[in-house]
Amino acid sequence: MKKIALEKYPFYLFEKIGPYIFLSRLAKELKKNDIDVSSRYNPFYDVALFLSTNKSVYKKPYLIRIGGIYFDKNNTIKNTSDENKKIFSSIDNSIGTIFVSEFTKKLTQRLHKNFNKKNIVINNTVPTFIFNPNGPNKRNLLNIKEDEFVIIVSSAWRRHKRLKEILEFFEILKKKIKKLKLIILGEVKNFNKNDEVIYAGKIEPNKLPDWYRTGNIYINLAWIDHNPNTLAEAIACGLPSICTNNGGNRELIENCDAGIVSNADKEYQFELVDYYNPPKPNLEVLEKDFFTLYENYSFYKNQIKFENISLEKASLKYLNFIKECLNESNR
Repeated sequence: MKKIALEKYPFYLFEKIGPYIFLSRLAKELKKNDIDVSSRYNPFYDVALFLSTNKSVYKKPYLIRIGGIYFDKNNTIKNTSDENKKIFSSIDNSIGTIFVSEFTKKLTQRLHKNFNKKNIVINNTVPTFIFNPNGPNKRNLLNIKEDEFVIIVSSAWRRHKRLKEILEFFEILKKKIKKLKLIILGEVKNFNKNDEVIYAGKIEPNKLPDWYRTGNIYINLAWIDHNPNTLAEAIACGLPSICTNNGGNRELIENCDAGIVSNADKEYQFELVDYYNPPKPNLEVLEKDFFTLYENYSFYKNQIKFENISLEKASLKYLNFIKECLNESNR
């Protein structure tokens, strides 16, 4: 195997969209391993890697990377049943499936009763030569003093990311931590300015490390998220992190010993839900867990296993699994 086609390659127009940001980063790592990465329109590739559904132009073997499936019972953005049928059909006709989390795999197995495809779970990772604790930050630019404690949150903000609840939680924390600031990365509409909350807006991917390194702790309150790039980026930049107990977020924190998984949500039952009307997390439980992280900040910061968030390492897993699937399909 010498040539792999990747969806949307070469990504010139799509690098700002989460899954394509990851594929763009993966392509660079594959090239370092002497793999020729091409467009799906190039008829001379050996195997293709697509996101969620088959995008083949030619009848060639392909793998599917599942970064998430649909489980919104109200069909808010797209029809859940119709979209999942496309995904499941693409999985069934692939030579292998890569899931971004054990959570995503379990959800797929629950909703796709006939799933029996060769598969592997590889959590989201980042290029650690870019995302790491060493380098500049924005404290001087933002006039943040050395003794001020900074919380970072980041997302493409939609309702299930629970920014409203983050802001409410921040107000609770302010009463107990005097010198506290919150930096919100990502576009936010209709926000109220104040001295403690900094709205940074949408940040170019290559400029994100400086912003993450400005913070002390990263919070992810997204409800039932699959495995977000943003959490991986924050951990790689050395931020002890806290997330709630549903979805694939917890796997990043647990695999990297990077913080605390808070049981602030009721356990998800792997069924269709009103996804864009998320329940409020238990802020008392969350507050207790946050202060465990806050009061033991140095301990959690020093124990992060950066090797487990490395795309350089994960790209070899991708490459080996793709080769394995291709070899089996050729027998």
